[in-house]
Amino acid sequence: MPKPPPSPVRLPQGTEPIPATPIDKIELILQKLHDRKAAWVQTSTQERAMLLRKTITTTVQVMKTAATVSTHAKGVYGGGIGEEYFAWTPIVTCLRELAEAMDCNGAPKPHSLTQRPNGQFVADVMPLGLEGIFFGGWKGEVWIQKGKPASQGAVYRNPPSSGHISLVLGAGNQAAVGATDILNEMFAKSAVVVCKMNPVNEYLGPYLRQAFAPLVDAGFMEIVYGGPTEGEMLCTHPLVSSIHLTGSAATYDAIVWGPNNPNKTGAPKNKKHVTAELGCVTPYLITPGQWSQSDIEYVASGIAGTLSHNAGHNCVKPELIITAKQWPQREAFVQALRKALAEAPCRAAYYPGSEKRAAAFCKSFGKVEALGNPNFAENCDEAKVQAMPFLFQAGLSPKEACLDVENWCGVLQEVAIPDCGSDPVAFLKQATLMANGSCWGTLSCSLYVPPDVQRAHADAVEGAVAGLKYGSVSVNCPSICGFPATRLSWGAFPGHTQQDIQTGNTVVHNTMLFDHVEKSVLRVPWRWHPTPYWLTKNRNLEGLALAAAPFFASPGFLTLVPAAIAALRC
Repeated sequence: MPKPPPSPVRLPQGTEPIPATPIDKIELILQKLHDRKAAWVQTSTQERAMLLRKTITTTVQVMKTAATVSTHAKGVYGGGIGEEYFAWTPIVTCLRELAEAMDCNGAPKPHSLTQRPNGQFVADVMPLGLEGIFFGGWKGEVWIQKGKPASQGAVYRNPPSSGHISLVLGAGNQAAVGATDILNEMFAKSAVVVCKMNPVNEYLGPYLRQAFAPLVDAGFMEIVYGGPTEGEMLCTHPLVSSIHLTGSAATYDAIVWGPNNPNKTGAPKNKKHVTAELGCVTPYLITPGQWSQSDIEYVASGIAGTLSHNAGHNCVKPELIITAKQWPQREAFVQALRKALAEAPCRAAYYPGSEKRAAAFCKSFGKVEALGNPNFAENCDEAKVQAMPFLFQAGLSPKEACLDVENWCGVLQEVAIPDCGSDPVAFLKQATLMANGSCWGTLSCSLYVPPDVQRAHADAVEGAVAGLKYGSVSVNCPSICGFPATRLSWGAFPGHTQQDIQTGNTVVHNTMLFDHVEKSVLRVPWRWHPTPYWLTKNRNLEGLALAAAPFFASPGFLTLVPAAIAALRC
């Protein structure tokens, strides 16, 4: 099937700032939410399902306009509005899956529930129904904490006697993050929600409010704007019972411990219950084996696409590639990664502080490779933010790598582990130990294992999957794939503390509403056809996004066919 011509590349044009919500108006909003919190607790699962399905309709109505506005703020890099439109699809998926969960009184049935040899429950949760055609060969699992039951929907089995207000501090990078955080607070915790938009992407606030109009009009949520003043007022307000944020560990520490307690001693300053999904130095483990050149280029393109996505301003973006130093194909793999990055359009690093973080990365290693095509953009002279190259440092030893800072921009390190030869079993053990013991954070990771290694060393591969202490483990696909799969959990591996919060202390998404999640595992075929949406060479990202959204909103044969045709043109 013929592919569309490449879309143009345009750098950010900018958006108009939104004034901070006046303090007296925030007070009024909080009082209205306070007055409605009991009604939300008393809202039946059937009524909640109706609200969610109405919200699917209003969300789909605003997606195209919202995605277009996002490109004004971030730029367009060959995929039209596809990347930003896709950013809204997890919202639609989350809404539908939560509605289905409400149909089951908060305890939807997984495909299957099994136990590992250690007694740990594992639920096979995706894909379900016709999703299995769209996601052919995929398998998503939710792993329950060892020793815990695979119970679901605690808030519906034991509903709270009174409601509460939750403050959601929205993330500044992606529309779906704040939106799904809101839904998690409302439907997994039965809270009414006030969401303060992040100033970086506050332009999305009006569209998110329109999308969630059924929930807003019912008095169960509201959106406000502002900076530190408004944020502090909300965090300390007596009507706010809990806080959830997606952001940085520094923001969490400032909220919980205050700005003048860097050692985090004594009692926390903020006594409210604060949950957080924070960052990670995301590792990609590249298992040695007999890779074809086509396989090398396919995986390298996926890593480059994930690094360049949203200019690297994602908590899922690869920070670190772990290879075996003596793997005969290691240099071919690194060269393919260089080539994929060199051919990708340089992106505007729109997130505040990106230039400083990139400079610090360069300073850490002295001289790094600057990659990316700088000559793609049509509007370099008028752009509000100029493009930056991707920065790459290959051939590091484990001691040379910088593993304690999430860079949050388009930079990447490659660490070559010595002393394991090209033995996949030895590599998997050492790479897992390095990922668990040296990399800051526990949010997500990716593990690539070629089919021959999976067949020959199944126990070692499963040992690595089980041993990786990350909230999301993606097998044979980029870590970015775990986030939009909202039946899976998203968040930290259990164990972080208030004093050392790292990736956080909670999970979101988890639309099956499991009560005791340890992590999720997403398994994808070694080669997924047709062209995956995450590859840099995908030529029909906008067409695929526009066609796939109706399917995610309402899976059926009539919505599947246009999505399948669009996928064949990628």
